[in-house]
Amino acid sequence: MNKKIKVGRHAVVEILCGKGRRFLGLGGVMIDGVAMRSASRPIKINLDTPEGILYPELSLEGVARGKDGGWRLALKAHGVAGARCEHADDYDQNLVALRDRDEAVVDDCALMLAPVEEVIAGRAWHGFSMTFSFKSAKRKIHRVQIHSTWEIGGRIAGNTVYSQGQCNRPVYRGKKSTMFTTACLKRLDLYGKLHGNSFQLGPRGGLIQGFDVQAAASGTLFQYWPRLDSVSSLVESMAGSDLLHVVDEYRFALSGSVTLPEKRIVFSAGGLAEHEGFNLWKDLKDYAYGLSCARFGIAPTRVRPEAFHDYATRAEGDALWYRIGGTEVRSHDVPYLIAEKVLPVLARQGVKRFMPQVKGASDVTELGFRRKIDGGIQGDLHCASVCATHRFFPSAFWGGIAAWKAMADRAHDLGIEIGTWLAPHFSPRAPIFEEHPEYRMISVTGMPAGGGYTPQTLVVGDWNTGLADWVFEDLRRWKAEGGLDYIFTDSLSNMGLVQCNYADAMRTNFAALGKFYGRVQRELGIRSFSCECVSPWMYSRFGMADLRGDLMEQVRSVAGQNDFAWWVDDPEMMEGVMAACDPRKRTDAEKERLLFMALACGGSIMYQDLLDPKDGCSVPEWNARLYRVHGEVYEGMEARAVLPGRKGVRWTNGRDGTAVLWTFAPMARPAGRVASFDGDAWNDVTGDTLPAWGVYKF
Repeated sequence: MNKKIKVGRHAVVEILCGKGRRFLGLGGVMIDGVAMRSASRPIKINLDTPEGILYPELSLEGVARGKDGGWRLALKAHGVAGARCEHADDYDQNLVALRDRDEAVVDDCALMLAPVEEVIAGRAWHGFSMTFSFKSAKRKIHRVQIHSTWEIGGRIAGNTVYSQGQCNRPVYRGKKSTMFTTACLKRLDLYGKLHGNSFQLGPRGGLIQGFDVQAAASGTLFQYWPRLDSVSSLVESMAGSDLLHVVDEYRFALSGSVTLPEKRIVFSAGGLAEHEGFNLWKDLKDYAYGLSCARFGIAPTRVRPEAFHDYATRAEGDALWYRIGGTEVRSHDVPYLIAEKVLPVLARQGVKRFMPQVKGASDVTELGFRRKIDGGIQGDLHCASVCATHRFFPSAFWGGIAAWKAMADRAHDLGIEIGTWLAPHFSPRAPIFEEHPEYRMISVTGMPAGGGYTPQTLVVGDWNTGLADWVFEDLRRWKAEGGLDYIFTDSLSNMGLVQCNYADAMRTNFAALGKFYGRVQRELGIRSFSCECVSPWMYSRFGMADLRGDLMEQVRSVAGQNDFAWWVDDPEMMEGVMAACDPRKRTDAEKERLLFMALACGGSIMYQDLLDPKDGCSVPEWNARLYRVHGEVYEGMEARAVLPGRKGVRWTNGRDGTAVLWTFAPMARPAGRVASFDGDAWNDVTGDTLPAWGVYKF
């Protein structure tokens, strides 16, 4: 018999039961009298062991109410032995577990619901938290999947989902006839085909947003983890469906005693105007990510204009030559030439943060000119790119630390932060792995984890080991001897947050990497972080393909996704995003307008098609002017407010009370002195109306 329980004063949750105390999951959920989901698709809990024991059935043994108004649902997990294991051999064939008897097994577990009442972003939120525990003396697990759907009012149609992710539309205005997914697809037209997924369950605080926000006429649903850890999720609404599926897979070190991180499901009553929805999403993002930053001692970094640069290169014998601004030098002199030719140009353009091409030791610098004939028939068959790291320290191939210091000193003289490329992976030929093979992440196959690449190309590191201290020491030297202000982390999702180490209790990298970044910031004073994903700890810096409806094949920057047009429609969601884009079928006037809106909303765009091939770093004057404008008002852009009608964005700071206004449409001039920056100087503004596409301070 189904049972409804009241969790605290505001939430009612339905418990679904079948014959013989069978627990079918959770049904309807009401908060303050509003349905949070359709009861047609129960919330289900799925778990298994690596040795192939599946738990297809849970039984409800008891429901106990706590003193705080919460509930504990005592459950038994009924497991059946399957011969097929999770582990695989070197040929990706699943191993089998042999048992003399395949009797059913029973283990203890529990679902805990607790009331939540809190104030976030000046609004009252009511609801409950949910967590799950498992306990067994004989069996161990390392993942639990909770499959739910969430639809305010019982249907997704008419609701708005705010979901900032690397490979998904950031705003989904729900319709039964349309599709939304956070899966990373190889191509958009392969949606619905299992082989079309690059990877489907994306890490929270990696590929996809580390919290969920859904708004409707009745109010806003906010779901988040006060202590976010290794959770990989899929958020999807199929065309023809009125449900929004949220599949959360919790991953943790193998254990017979497990309690999942608490997830809070809270609702704030009251509809929002369109601009208020963007403002509330930003406030909720700051809150949820602020909890993770506080946990690891990380101060978040705001976006500043960056720049691409492009060089003409040629190889000759064992040397690599670069041509910049009409001058050609060998690789070890490139940093000096950047200091002379590139950095002054970037400074005039208003660029404040710069990461040159990878200067650390890699397969390219250490092995790049080694031929097969040099190693003989039994020699190494593979040499990868600069992504195949040997160590994170300037290589002699690029002039070593002395050349880097000359470049960094010049950058600092020009007011530019200088940064390096970092990644959670290494070359399989990195000497550190010869000394410490235990520093490698080992995949389910028993081979080193390649994060979507072969283990002959890249190998993910286990940052729970001494590897983290070893890399930290390289960065300490780099900072002390050469200067280092900024770190861009590549491939954080697929090469850092996805893997479990099957050689060491299936542990994950999430907390280990969080601790590493916190330590780098606190102890080394390297303050600025970005990454190729969406992270609670740093801003996003990733590629977008401008599909324009007809470019579905793979492109260099992304695999069929992300579509730049999604962000064009909703630039407010570019807060904290640095987009790298090759725009298609767009005029310079349109590109200027889109960059203006991105900067206004707290993001930026690096147009890769605009570089002047003569020097590899110049961009059109309109691009440089907007960068200079942003640099002039950046210090005042702390607290964001999208204005009614989405006609502009106002920023304030808490130090002197001044405001910065970016206008997308004409607006009434505020009282008092108003000044506008034209890219070169401030000018007082008179009259009753502020023109569109201006930046004003008052």
